[in-house]
Amino acid sequence: MDILERIDRQIEQKHLLNHPFYRAWAAGTLPRDAMREYARQYFAFESSFPRFLSALHSRTEDAAVRQRILENLWDEEHGSENHAELWLRFAEGIGVSREDVTTAQRNAATQALVDLYTHVTREAPVAEGVAAIYAYERQVPDVAPSKIDGLAKHYGITDGPALTFFRLHGELDVEHSGEEREMLGELVAADGVDQEAVSGAAQGALDAWWNFLSGVYPASAEIASA
Repeated sequence: MDILERIDRQIEQKHLLNHPFYRAWAAGTLPRDAMREYARQYFAFESSFPRFLSALHSRTEDAAVRQRILENLWDEEHGSENHAELWLRFAEGIGVSREDVTTAQRNAATQALVDLYTHVTREAPVAEGVAAIYAYERQVPDVAPSKIDGLAKHYGITDGPALTFFRLHGELDVEHSGEEREMLGELVAADGVDQEAVSGAAQGALDAWWNFLSGVYPASAEIASA
């Protein structure tokens, strides 16, 4: 099994749609308060994500890889409908004010998630940073439609700005994750790249995301361990 297949298997084994938080969302049993807390906490990652990409971009020697990262960064941050702005519109659509989101205190799991991505994109080898980004964005095209479906079926949100973030990411991250997989293949083929460390970076990201969801809905951690 090559490193890309190995990371794909890691993702499937700890896919976010298998977490009790998302299973509850899809079934309509997720309390609205938990969804609102998720909106507050996730902003810490979403608002930081462009800087994670920028850090990787600035440290990458390969011009072709830099261009691919730059395209992702551009999609995230340019214009009045940048992705942090779209997230705030989702939050407003479920009853959370912008100020409540932007001033929310991070819980321990959220801070750990941001810290992990800060480290892996700024200090770890570039291949490890790309692996951590891929471990997340590879899942989004599956997660986003599930969220939209759950919001429409169970929470009365069938259209409007509250869904734009998920609709956009459900499309863009097909391309982004595909590019990241190609980049990862090119990077790990280089001499001196520690493939075990690359796999470990992906697993660390997957674990941090799993803990993040447990942090915004503590009851789900109890369900997972039952």
